[in-house]
Amino acid sequence: MTRVLRRSLVAVTVAMVATGVHHVFRLGTAVLPAAIGLSLVPLVLVALYRWRTSWWLLAAYLLYNVLVVWWFGVVDGFLDHVLKAAGLSNLTFLPGSDQDVVPTVYRLWSPQATSVFYEGTGVLTAAASAFAAYYAWRLTSQLLRQRRANHQQTLG
Repeated sequence: MTRVLRRSLVAVTVAMVATGVHHVFRLGTAVLPAAIGLSLVPLVLVALYRWRTSWWLLAAYLLYNVLVVWWFGVVDGFLDHVLKAAGLSNLTFLPGSDQDVVPTVYRLWSPQATSVFYEGTGVLTAAASAFAAYYAWRLTSQLLRQRRANHQQTLG
């Protein structure tokens, strides 16, 4: 496995684990199976890619990265939690995101600590998604260069 693919895998997995913690904290254990499953998707796709070396599996992995970065990193993480942490109005339509303190299933020792943890996991999701986007871009660039070099080699 290339170093770029490994870093991409770590970044997107961290983003999904942070997203899972964030949503389980707010919504409860009912979303835990989805959180675990979505965190395992990139690991399974890369494992299958290493076993089969199919471009379709790698394309599915990169598409998964795009979806994670867009939905959890940009829409939920950045437009909601990063903007709120910066003291700005959030720009999302997500339920409850317009409230100053979002109600959560779990609570910490104080309402402030609960809010900081919840908003902090949203910010962490946005940050990890930025790394996931960067390494997905690097991986795509590397793959396109390899394909171009292989194509030119077969032509001449």
